[in-house]
Amino acid sequence: MGEISTIYKLSTLVALCSLPVISLDRLLDLGMVVECWFVEEGGAKSSFPSSIVQEPALMLLRQVAYRNGEETELPRDLALPSDPKLSLFLDVLDYSRIITHPGFKKPPNPSEKPHCEINRYIPQETEVNWATHLTEDERTPAYDSSTWFASHLRTFDRLFSVASIHRVISGPSGLEDSSPHQTSVVLNVFTRTPSMRSKLGQDLLLDCNFAMDRKTGFAVEWRYQFKGSGHLVYAYNGARDRVDVAQEGTEMFFYQLHSRGNASLLIRDVGMRHEGTYICTIYMPNLHAQQSVDLEVSEPPRLSLSPDPLYLTPGQEQTLLCEVSDYYPLDVIVTWIRKTAGNSSAEQITKSWLSGHRRNPTGTYNTTSYITIRSGPGDHDTVYTCHADHVSVQSAVRKSVTLKVAGAAGPTIEDAIGMFICAFILYGILKLLCWLLAAKVYPLVFGSMEETKGKSE
Repeated sequence: MGEISTIYKLSTLVALCSLPVISLDRLLDLGMVVECWFVEEGGAKSSFPSSIVQEPALMLLRQVAYRNGEETELPRDLALPSDPKLSLFLDVLDYSRIITHPGFKKPPNPSEKPHCEINRYIPQETEVNWATHLTEDERTPAYDSSTWFASHLRTFDRLFSVASIHRVISGPSGLEDSSPHQTSVVLNVFTRTPSMRSKLGQDLLLDCNFAMDRKTGFAVEWRYQFKGSGHLVYAYNGARDRVDVAQEGTEMFFYQLHSRGNASLLIRDVGMRHEGTYICTIYMPNLHAQQSVDLEVSEPPRLSLSPDPLYLTPGQEQTLLCEVSDYYPLDVIVTWIRKTAGNSSAEQITKSWLSGHRRNPTGTYNTTSYITIRSGPGDHDTVYTCHADHVSVQSAVRKSVTLKVAGAAGPTIEDAIGMFICAFILYGILKLLCWLLAAKVYPLVFGSMEETKGKSE
């Protein structure tokens, strides 16, 4: 019985090894392979109807020609890997070549995988006013596919993100079959700035673009979300060339929108109220896809030291203040560095104090850090530096002051030159006074005395 069991195991292993396996090299000749997650509600696969199930999937991003019908078919002997966990394989054709961004190509030693998620998609009419009647006859076009997918990809460097709607054009009738589903991308919505940072008062362009596989009416919607609340920022019906909603201080460029699919939104005079997530949604008949742009508002701190300049007598104690002002967001780290004259290295001052954060009317913050110093003859020309580390700057903002101790050093060359100039000026003033006395005052006084004496005689 044991021999039969061993023979059965060996035969099963041979059978598994003989199955056709996917050749990565052959796939890479056709395009880029991206590891994804196929995400759907549990439904029949789970005892909890509302549970979410995610399973491994693959996407082959094909380097297809710009015209339909010129793509290369997958080899007939190509099959999915023998890994039973792989649930879906999409062979993606995108004639706009948006989804075949070079950032999806796997680098030699990636620190993390690109974000890739696939979901089922059901075309349906929209109910928002600015996205209705997108065709001239106000009828929704029919599609020759009953199976649709939506995908969202972000590159390895996190600098490019694209959401796509896929129409299945060939492949198995159900997901139970492991054969590849060949899809054609109907709509791409993408951004080159998934996250942005802006200073206060700047004008900022939120990047959003789209590409459709056919000429049809479209609509654009921008929404704002922050901490669970949100509102509509901009709404435009491209078929009617009509702006339904436009928040003050926002602008779109309609020529680029219609000619290039550039749906970017310009925000003027960025303030604290603009911080949050902006969702760009592109509607076409029965379909829509969206892209989000995270906006973070930041303002670097400004530093000032007091007293500055710093003059002390030997043995005098002084509190040195560092005012850190007008920064946003809240967190800031303040440190002090001390560097004595003639010493190449500096030391950090561990004993310092920091006040609480004070909010300004503009929404920025102020705080004060301070240290106590006691001067001595050896502290002359010691440099005290205040460092402020903040998320808005790559390197710390700093401000320095040099301690001058009275009597700690003799006169310098600059001091001698200054005293010489002062003496020269004083000498000139004295000479001028003597001249005035001899030329003006003396004749006036002594001349009047001689006239009085002559009259009396």
